[in-house]
Amino acid sequence: MRMAVFHPAFESVGGAEILAAAQAGYYRDQGLAPDLVTLGYDPQRWSSRLAGIPVRMVEKRHWTDLFHGLGAAAKLRVRGLRAEKVLRDYDLVVAHNFPAHAMLGAASIKGKKIWQCNEPPRGIHVREANPVLTARLLATGGSGPEEATRQFQRTLAAHDRNMGRSSTARARRDFELEAARHLDQIYAISEFSRDNARRIYGRCDEDVIYPIVRFPEGGIARRGLDRAVRRILVHSRLEILKNIDTVIRGFGAFSKQSPVPCELHVVGEGPLKESLTSLSGELCPAGRVIFHGYLPDRDLASVYERCDVFALLTLDEPFGMVFPEAAAKGLLMVGPDHGGPLEILDGGRLGWTIDAFSPEALCDVFQEIWSLDDQAVDHRRERADQACRSRFGLAALGPRLMKLVAAD
Repeated sequence: MRMAVFHPAFESVGGAEILAAAQAGYYRDQGLAPDLVTLGYDPQRWSSRLAGIPVRMVEKRHWTDLFHGLGAAAKLRVRGLRAEKVLRDYDLVVAHNFPAHAMLGAASIKGKKIWQCNEPPRGIHVREANPVLTARLLATGGSGPEEATRQFQRTLAAHDRNMGRSSTARARRDFELEAARHLDQIYAISEFSRDNARRIYGRCDEDVIYPIVRFPEGGIARRGLDRAVRRILVHSRLEILKNIDTVIRGFGAFSKQSPVPCELHVVGEGPLKESLTSLSGELCPAGRVIFHGYLPDRDLASVYERCDVFALLTLDEPFGMVFPEAAAKGLLMVGPDHGGPLEILDGGRLGWTIDAFSPEALCDVFQEIWSLDDQAVDHRRERADQACRSRFGLAALGPRLMKLVAAD
């Protein structure tokens, strides 16, 4: 069987790209010979990560594209035709992420067409794929302090204008919906993504297949909490939907009430770094919010070792790989009360889940964590680590992926 994993681009190193590459690597380890098919590839960042998995390129641009129109939908169609010429060589193609799944659906090929729905494209299906932000906007009228709500109000208004007239955005949505009808199978990586997909496409497999997490061997070595300095970690791209400004607000209130010094360690790069730095300067004691930027593995491990709590209140997040990874490192976890993180945290039984828009709730959780005795802390972290390993490890999920690709 000839098989391909189709992802739009391997240029930046993000969660979606790592997931697609890891899936291809797993199939290879099981004796299959998958190719990666993509429209963009940076060999300096990816050649060593792919460890010999063949990469086949779909030409993203060609001078003849001008004859097919200038809109986004026209670009999708003509790029899809170029992708079709590559994809017709395979007996099975698994697509990840927009627009790969739309190109696959539109392609006239004999091979089976499967979409791993990490999430429906949120920029196209603005209400349906962002249900929590939509509810927040209706409840507040866009007046919440978090930047995500204010931006979402602008995004939704522009979306509604475009959907109400003949527009490039509307043509792109119509193309995507029609193409999805011709996919043989859609499965999701979380119940949250599955339910969003069903609202949009009217179908998605009942059983979800969570992303495989590569856990380190051995158990958790750390014990208790550091009572002299209360250290909290945020590890994420610094962008709107990660909602890091709410974490900073909650940390600011907590640090002012704490009888001992507190530190918030922010690891990651992104477009909001300047505004988040400014906000932390306004709300938090000087020097208590440390922005590390991108860290190599050794330095990243050192920051994880120093921190006791991982807090991230992402909005409409389909999964959240950083949560089981934090559990494996022994950090206590605080996440939003919705989306993939709620599933990972088992409804709050493996950590704390709170209203993602409430810095007050976050402050209260931090207070609760440092009121626990060390025995309770160790019990919570060990239970979270064991549960995540049993649900998201290779042994649990690998056979389900193999069953998926082996099905007629």
